[in-house]
Amino acid sequence: MRGPRLTGREGVEAASAIGDPLDLAPSQAASASPGSGLAAVPPRDAVVLMAERRVPGGPNLIRWQGGNRLPRGRVEAAVPLEGLGISPPHTPMHKLFRSRLSAGLAPLLFLGVTAGAAAHEDDPKVRDRVPAHPGTGFLEGVARSAGAGSNAAALGFPAQGAELHSWLTIGDMGGLRNESGNDCWGYVSPSGREYALMGTSLATVVVEVTDPGNATVIARLDGPNSLWRDIKVYQDHCYAVSEGGQGIQVFDMSQVDSGVVTLVNTIDGQGSSATHNVAIDEVSGFLYRCGGSGNGLRIYSLQDPAQPQYVGQWGNRYVHDAQIVTYTSGPFAGRQVAFCCGGFNNGYGDTGLTILDVTNKSNIRTMSQVSYPGREYSHQGWLSVDRTRFYLGDELDERGGVDLQTTRVIDVSDLNNATFTGAFTTDIRCISHNMYEHDGLLYQANYTSGVRVFDVATDPDDPEEIAFLDTAPTRDTASFHGCWNVYPFLPSGTILASDLERGLFVMSFDALRLDAAQAAPELVPGTGTSFQVDISEYTAGTLDPSSPSLEIRALGIERSFPLVPTAVPGRFEGRISGFPCATEVQWWVSASTTNGVESTFPARAPVEPVIAFAGDAASVLRRDDMESEAGWSRDVAGDTAPRGLWVRAIPLETGANPGYDGSPDGKFCWFTGQSPVPDNNTYQDVDAGRTTLLTPLLDLSGLNEPRIEYRRWFHTSWNGPQDDVFDVEISNDGGQSWQLLERVGPTGPETRGGWIRASFRVREHVLPTNQVRLRFIASDTGGPTIVEAAIDEFIVRDVGCGAPLGSAYCQANPNSTGETGELVAVGSDDVAVNDLTLLARRLPPGEFGFFIASTGQDFVTNVAGGEGNLCVGPSLGRFLDQIGTASPAGTLRLDVDLSSITTANGPVAGQPGDTWNFQAWHRDVNPSATSNLTQGLEITLR
Repeated sequence: MRGPRLTGREGVEAASAIGDPLDLAPSQAASASPGSGLAAVPPRDAVVLMAERRVPGGPNLIRWQGGNRLPRGRVEAAVPLEGLGISPPHTPMHKLFRSRLSAGLAPLLFLGVTAGAAAHEDDPKVRDRVPAHPGTGFLEGVARSAGAGSNAAALGFPAQGAELHSWLTIGDMGGLRNESGNDCWGYVSPSGREYALMGTSLATVVVEVTDPGNATVIARLDGPNSLWRDIKVYQDHCYAVSEGGQGIQVFDMSQVDSGVVTLVNTIDGQGSSATHNVAIDEVSGFLYRCGGSGNGLRIYSLQDPAQPQYVGQWGNRYVHDAQIVTYTSGPFAGRQVAFCCGGFNNGYGDTGLTILDVTNKSNIRTMSQVSYPGREYSHQGWLSVDRTRFYLGDELDERGGVDLQTTRVIDVSDLNNATFTGAFTTDIRCISHNMYEHDGLLYQANYTSGVRVFDVATDPDDPEEIAFLDTAPTRDTASFHGCWNVYPFLPSGTILASDLERGLFVMSFDALRLDAAQAAPELVPGTGTSFQVDISEYTAGTLDPSSPSLEIRALGIERSFPLVPTAVPGRFEGRISGFPCATEVQWWVSASTTNGVESTFPARAPVEPVIAFAGDAASVLRRDDMESEAGWSRDVAGDTAPRGLWVRAIPLETGANPGYDGSPDGKFCWFTGQSPVPDNNTYQDVDAGRTTLLTPLLDLSGLNEPRIEYRRWFHTSWNGPQDDVFDVEISNDGGQSWQLLERVGPTGPETRGGWIRASFRVREHVLPTNQVRLRFIASDTGGPTIVEAAIDEFIVRDVGCGAPLGSAYCQANPNSTGETGELVAVGSDDVAVNDLTLLARRLPPGEFGFFIASTGQDFVTNVAGGEGNLCVGPSLGRFLDQIGTASPAGTLRLDVDLSSITTANGPVAGQPGDTWNFQAWHRDVNPSATSNLTQGLEITLR
């Protein structure tokens, strides 16, 4: 992980992800770091040749692994066998050949790996490359996204307190399929027009964002080929550097309002032409080249912005990134100070924060050297606005001993005695990258979790996360995908973010604080429950008073209810009506600013809502986080897959199987095959058959309403239309017979990875016994495809309920689902409360129906030539004003107005003591067109 990863993996992953054959010439199969001297690196005595076909239909590759001169590092190279004149192996399966490099092969192999674009030494993000997101993005000003809520949510980007205005993909900016994004910065012309400067692996792209909803590409300025490009601005000039060399590209931005941006200079020399980052002190007018081939700082005067002049350097340590400021007040007034993230040995050795006095470029002095616990690779950081704290991100600690993304806080109030004081985390496993403080908010670009915003004005040492927009919604893992940089300094408040695979995001943040934690219901009794929500504004007057709402998702139906203001300013009340016993009720609250920026509680709703259950009590009987086997088993008779069998371990991400577990605790999960080859999607995926994972026997006998839930992962891709599925089945006789619980796939949004929570009421599938068990079956039954599955966080709970509303009577006949329609009542039978809801369940999805009512009961078989029994009457009323269609879960709903109950003779007001009988009629095809009814339900009003 620490050494350079010099492979053809970018091309391999690109081909694998998009289903095309690998298209690499031998000279493109690997990249070498400038100055790394790869051809001169002596291989170890024992090397590994690995012949493999990484992608079905692609070329056979041969890969060499050897030592290099970096601690704990290694060099890898991969080239097509055909390009070396070597016959491919007889089988596409991977074979290992242990030998010395032959004298004839070595020159060819070194020739292959030394050609190609330069890479930044030691940086593991080379290993994680995946193709750019295909297709086009989104412009708010051209076409609003469909659906309610924010543009970000409608486009599939989870967001809180954020609004997406434009999204330009790499392709929208003129990029190629194998091009990737990197840095971004901002520029404001003298006229006040605003621009984004977006780096890619091949160019610097200028995009006008004056109208944030209509981002427009102005210019694409070619540069050296490199994954790393960094951009900064001074006055009316832009400066771009890269690990690909060519020193500093200087662009004249003075005519950008006319659509003209000109390359006016290229400044090279002073050692290697490679540069990792560029920093500018705009007060003193000096530019600092950071890093590049092991360098520290190389310093240039910008007295003439078009002609940067070299004035000095500092090379005691490698500098990965830096912020340089001029102090204008206090004890350090007049000093130019550099805050440098780096260390020895390209930043890996004694990594930390180095504070330098760079006022005298010929006599740079170290003021402080700061380390911190758990350090792996000090990457980047930023000063607080009062310059008392430096917030630092470590890029590799999440792949070391740190579980969650962590920001270090360093006290720099005394520059000569800076000290580490603490840290704060997000609740997400992801990697830190870049961060900037502006107007009391700390903006972070954190790879797979996107842009995160923290309120450091209120609590600078342990700030609250108040907003986010996840530019990489498919994964939250410690891998180098997703958001590279965020730029929060445009005067309009528009925020820019750059993403490796998805390009440029133009957004705004305008957060509200929603808090329902103190009274958040996780149980909903039959009569319903009420709770309070506090909504506060970070900026006074921003709340849209009509926007606070309660969102409820249950029984396949999602509904929205306004929150009711209370006498306490900023406090609102929400109410959840009753539901049938053991129903899972998902809910969240939302509110918007007057600018339309939405915030929610919980923060990641609706993706992660509050989970509640209808009932008076709930208890967890079993919870398996897979940190131990706990009676789970695999290798079931009848399984046929030769590889990709279930294994319990810490997963290594390949893009197809997860790189992290699905439970809040621990690191282990069950998944289908662990590849010894990092990032290889096909090495141990399920092939040519099925593999089964079994739960232990579960004793659910005697329980009231048992529920089973788990988190699952399923990925199937490559090689045309998909025909593979992930089946989950349940048995109540120890495995002699099985019922399908759910089938995932072969296509759909849940077939490309991601941990998905599933939850089921056991009684809807089997009778609870002491012999219940589940099995999870991942199959690859068609052509050669990538199939991966995983299971984690398995929970068994029981829900207890009070007396139900009403009494069921009259037998119903089975409908086309094979079940009989069920009618239940929730809410209240109290006339004064007037909160009665009827739910017809187990109906054929998509068929329309309506409810009927009468004060009398009847029994007519096969009424009107259908297959149902009429149980109300003889005189009945039809609720035709609420004709509906059964949801995908087979549910139909009626909200009964007890002050106006429909009868054959018109509406009648219900009175305490009245008894009413209800039923639901519905269309069906069983097997030909027909109709059916639920059983009857008798309710006596109070």
